[in-house]
Amino acid sequence: MKTLKTMILSVGAVALLGASGLYAQTKATATIPFEFTVQNTTLPAGDYTMSPASPSHQLMLIQNTETRKGAMVLAPSGSSEYKGAPDKNVVVFHRIGDRYFLAEVKTDGVRCHVSPSKLERELASEGGGQPLAAVIVPALSAR
Repeated sequence: MKTLKTMILSVGAVALLGASGLYAQTKATATIPFEFTVQNTTLPAGDYTMSPASPSHQLMLIQNTETRKGAMVLAPSGSSEYKGAPDKNVVVFHRIGDRYFLAEVKTDGVRCHVSPSKLERELASEGGGQPLAAVIVPALSAR
């Protein structure tokens, strides 16, 4: 009986580890040519990976591949607010003045929308209520 329990627990553990391995491989990569803000964190220009940080895909981790500096953000998946943007494999930023704010990630592996931060809303209201531009950066999706 003890051997049967050990065997069942072992099979369950292997199944969970296998599923988490598949989950961890879903990510997008992009070279961001400018400093940008994600919620309350300002990140430098560079190469980034974006990946779901939870099984429900409601949290996203964005991390610089060289410095490992990053941010975790609440970013639910949903429909795009940019109808003119390509359907996938892009990272979309709002530009207000000389500042860039992460707005959306659309790839095969990662698809999410980032709500505007308090700073972004304040800057937008000072400048007439809307971001001046949407900047689209190509991204690659890896599984």
